[in-house]
Amino acid sequence: MYQTFYKLRGKPFQLTPDPGMLFPSKGHKRAMAYLLYGFEQGEGFVMITGAVGTGKTLLIQKLFEELAPRNIVVASLASANLDGEDILPAVASAFGLPYERRSKEALLQDVKQYLISLHAGDTHALLVVDEAQTLTPAALEMLRILSNLELKGHALMQIFLVGQAELRRIIVSNHMEQLRQRIIASHRIEPMGEEESQAYILHRLRAVGWNNDPELAPEIFDEVYRDSRGIPRKINLIMDRLLLHGYLEELHSLDLAELATVLDEMHEEMAGVPPTLEAPAVPQNHDLARTTTPAERETKLAALELKSNNILLRLMREEVRLKRMLRTGLSPASATDDAAIADVRCPRSFRE
Repeated sequence: MYQTFYKLRGKPFQLTPDPGMLFPSKGHKRAMAYLLYGFEQGEGFVMITGAVGTGKTLLIQKLFEELAPRNIVVASLASANLDGEDILPAVASAFGLPYERRSKEALLQDVKQYLISLHAGDTHALLVVDEAQTLTPAALEMLRILSNLELKGHALMQIFLVGQAELRRIIVSNHMEQLRQRIIASHRIEPMGEEESQAYILHRLRAVGWNNDPELAPEIFDEVYRDSRGIPRKINLIMDRLLLHGYLEELHSLDLAELATVLDEMHEEMAGVPPTLEAPAVPQNHDLARTTTPAERETKLAALELKSNNILLRLMREEVRLKRMLRTGLSPASATDDAAIADVRCPRSFRE
């Protein structure tokens, strides 16, 4: 429709994730850095969370592209309320293994032997679980057991958990202490700011050959940001409808009045629907629920994650610095001394 009218090579604001359209926002670049760092460790869990529509699935698809040249087998699992009995057959199926009429013990051995065969061929095994917030505690515990599979001190599989904010609240429950200790990196993707939202819109338009047709009034970007709250999927919905409206009205210039018409139509269509369809957090530990509110738990978890992220960033920078020194033939001893000095200067809260 409007692609031909505006001489675009494709649909700039499609809802289907397209790695080629990924906008390198600060949040996504940081999340990708943690994913790649976690992958390099070759063990444990990496957790990525974010509100609905913030681009988590697109980020994972981009990660797959980054990892494609490597010797790796990736199994992707889109969980849908899987429990402890369902998760093992789902994992086996994701890796292409037979699972029907197989006992839990037999499936566990099948998966282990398959992972051992990959390890023998120097192949890394990665399991990515999307919508992980729908997993039951029993299913998460089974994933923890799978993450413990090892051979001669080397983990046989690494697991990435991707989900909505509720996943973080589930993990922080006291019932998940063993799993929390296996998380080596985590990051929460936040909505974009006002400037990034405008850059995102222009990035996607230019990716399909937009040549200022239709011309967009500057005020449009501010209003789209306010209505979408910086969430990429909502921006896509609004901009797609705006371009469709421009095509139907045969407009080559779109202003705030046209956007207001589109937003009014969209709000009327979704009248009565709450701003977000994310499920509220369900306390996993009754004692914890009595002593702290969900907001307090979220604040505490965010503070802990900030400390963890700062420590990980320091480690990543130190690793890069050491590799650079080794390549230039300098002695690593001085690097060790520098690291000790940096540790002394680091606030105590980051060293705990």
